[in-house]
Amino acid sequence: MTLLYSYAIRTTGVYLEKERLHYIPAIIEFLVFSIFCVIVSFNPDFHEILLAIKFMELYSISATIYILIMCVLIIKINKLHRIQLPHFYKDIKYKSLLWLTIFCFICIVFNFITTIRFFFLPESNIMFVLYQSFSLLSLYYITIASLVQINIINMTTPDKKTISKEGDEKEELEHIFQTIDAHLKTHKSYLNPSINLKNFSKEIHIPERLISKAINTVEHKNFNNYVNYYRIEEFKTLIGLEKYQKYSIAAIAHEVGFNSRASFYKNFKEMVGISPSDYVSSLKNPNKETVNMS
Repeated sequence: MTLLYSYAIRTTGVYLEKERLHYIPAIIEFLVFSIFCVIVSFNPDFHEILLAIKFMELYSISATIYILIMCVLIIKINKLHRIQLPHFYKDIKYKSLLWLTIFCFICIVFNFITTIRFFFLPESNIMFVLYQSFSLLSLYYITIASLVQINIINMTTPDKKTISKEGDEKEELEHIFQTIDAHLKTHKSYLNPSINLKNFSKEIHIPERLISKAINTVEHKNFNNYVNYYRIEEFKTLIGLEKYQKYSIAAIAHEVGFNSRASFYKNFKEMVGISPSDYVSSLKNPNKETVNMS
């Protein structure tokens, strides 16, 4: 389960600050059983001690809990991978990790059956047959499903140049940009004063590197300039509404996501060509000539 979890992380490109902590239980298990194996080989009576303290019962419970937690984590990561796929590939058929999700659900059921058999029906022949049959079918499924997945390119990690493997890079970046642009317009994420590349990446489930590259390729802007463009367009819309006639320029600037008046004035002048106050004056006096208003 630990290795499958690692595989899911690498495929999806999920960054975990404390990823190694998830491997500690598996490492402890390996070390403990290695030590016990050596001890029992030199002192067979130690096995009786382990039975007396119900070591296997405790191990079974802890192992089951660990496997269930890993299954849930893998299922969540696979869900994220399924969301990310359309941003990287036009044809996503057979590219998802559905087989791994199904396997995790099988593991959950399998551990449930194992726990019942171990604690309540240790001598039941029916449970033994069911247990062995389920084990063989699970093994058969995971083997076939994983072999089918081997030659399918489905990596969405930012460390892999997947977009170039599926066709023209520029076309793929334009497709990613359309997804970004549609999300930004629909959810108006630019109104959030705290938005940055990192939290927007988490919001839309696209790696930061691809967001930056797509915006730069299509719009020739960085992420901040791109967001500020929409904020200024929103300002232009609001300033013309009757509801905002009594608002100050600074208040509306804050309304559209700018944290500071200075930042708003600087970006507005660079993008529109005139100051916000001159722009507002031009709306009130349409016949008055203003320069560079484009």
